[in-house]
Amino acid sequence: MLDSEAGQTAGRYQVELVTGGMRQKSHQAKVQERLNEGAARGWRLVSATTTNATGTYVTGVYWDTVP
Repeated sequence: MLDSEAGQTAGRYQVELVTGGMRQKSHQAKVQERLNEGAARGWRLVSATTTNATGTYVTGVYWDTVP
């Protein structure tokens, strides 16, 4: 499974998917890493949502890429 996928860019917004394995703490660290990278680019976090299906965590991170 991929650690993250660059999402689709539609104009000024971008979606990133961060997927993790069976452990919540390791997934949280991956999500925080993505959030730090987006902030370093000057992007603004619009929304983030996490789902847990059969032990696999998936977080969708939605960015506004135009400050």
